[in-house]
Amino acid sequence: MTLLEPPIQVNLYLMEHGANAIPNLLACGRALGIVGIMNDCFVAGFIMFIWVLGGKLLYLLRFTPPPRSTHFTGNRKAQMLPTKPTPPRRCFTDDSVSDPHSDILSRESINIVSLPTDLLFEILLRLPADHLYQRARLVCRRWCHIIHSHAFINAQMHGATYGLLLSPLKDYTLPLYVTADADGGIHTSEPNHISKLRFLATCNGLALEYDFKDYRVRLVNPATKQSLLVPRLARGVSYFVLEYGFAYSAASSAYKVIARYTVCHSPQTDYGLDVLTVGVNESWRHIEVPHHLSPFFFNKAPLTTEGFMHWGRGRYCVTLDVETEIITLSEAPYQYLDNNYYYLSTGRCVSLLVACGDLSWEVWELKAETGEWRKALPNVDLRAEKCRVQQFAPKDAPQVLEPLGWVKYPQVLAFRFGTYFSWKHWRPCIFYNLDTHQLHSTKLPQSYTGGYQAFLHKNNLI
Repeated sequence: MTLLEPPIQVNLYLMEHGANAIPNLLACGRALGIVGIMNDCFVAGFIMFIWVLGGKLLYLLRFTPPPRSTHFTGNRKAQMLPTKPTPPRRCFTDDSVSDPHSDILSRESINIVSLPTDLLFEILLRLPADHLYQRARLVCRRWCHIIHSHAFINAQMHGATYGLLLSPLKDYTLPLYVTADADGGIHTSEPNHISKLRFLATCNGLALEYDFKDYRVRLVNPATKQSLLVPRLARGVSYFVLEYGFAYSAASSAYKVIARYTVCHSPQTDYGLDVLTVGVNESWRHIEVPHHLSPFFFNKAPLTTEGFMHWGRGRYCVTLDVETEIITLSEAPYQYLDNNYYYLSTGRCVSLLVACGDLSWEVWELKAETGEWRKALPNVDLRAEKCRVQQFAPKDAPQVLEPLGWVKYPQVLAFRFGTYFSWKHWRPCIFYNLDTHQLHSTKLPQSYTGGYQAFLHKNNLI
């Protein structure tokens, strides 16, 4: 570059090297100007200064960015803030090929806060009941309103899957909740509600507990830890309550507690059934039991299904319609020994497992409305797995494997080792997958050695 080049060359040099070249050109111009003045070349020095300054002005005029726009943010110190430049929209003609990613790039960022209520409703239904109550409802008001709505509570109750709630007869503070996933895998956990009370019955995620100190019955939700005290069963004569039951009537949307009691007086002992509608009244009502039904049929704890309560004894099953409070009697299709019949609740209906051989059972279902039995599933046959069953059995336990309950009907069935004429049960619990024919064993805590009960249960927000 010589002194006789026009200022436009400086502009081209700036365009090529950017703003980083401006300090170099200014320094060069000042140096050449000083040299020209020292050599008495005033004209050359003046031209050099004008040369460099003119190129700088042309560059600034050509590449000056647009003025910064402002917006009000509510804070006086942050009122003058630059806005992010909006990317240009890409327009396509009819004969042009559009970019498949252009629509995604032009959208605003989507997060869980901006989701529609219906979609958020479905997402929250996938969470367990205890997580919904203890964590999710505390996130924000919107989530809290959704979780506490009647529509969400009903949808969560019908969508929840059943599991087995195990409770030892010695130490009531160590219950276990056994569930099965979609593939039939067994998961054991401790309920959130740890109480010193004994479980009596369960229905739709609610449980009845009995307090031996004040002889009161409480209605508890193990997932939410909410409880309700049930009024006492007061009769004019001395009585003793033997069993409690708990069921739900969908027709009247009411929960009812059933108490089976005995009245002690001379010269005979009388039995009876009383019912209490929870939240409607404080008084118990008497249920008329048909005279041809012996108290022998009510010696076991009742099983709860949708709208019905069942007492199974041998080949006979007594059914109570919770809505009409009418009692009926049905007979099993086969006549075996009484200790070959096992009545288990599936939640929807009651199932009957009839032992037809060593480690083999037939599965039947009762249609409570008509009292008819039908064959529900193929036989549960564990004869091919007899060696593995013997490996699971403890040394001091008899080789009697009895059905305990359905963990996930009709996929997973639980068994336990026991005796026909004793309440003592041994701790190993076996789970059999009817689809994959796999066996799993779970060793229960030491407190389960003296015996334990199993209740069909599912967590919900009622």
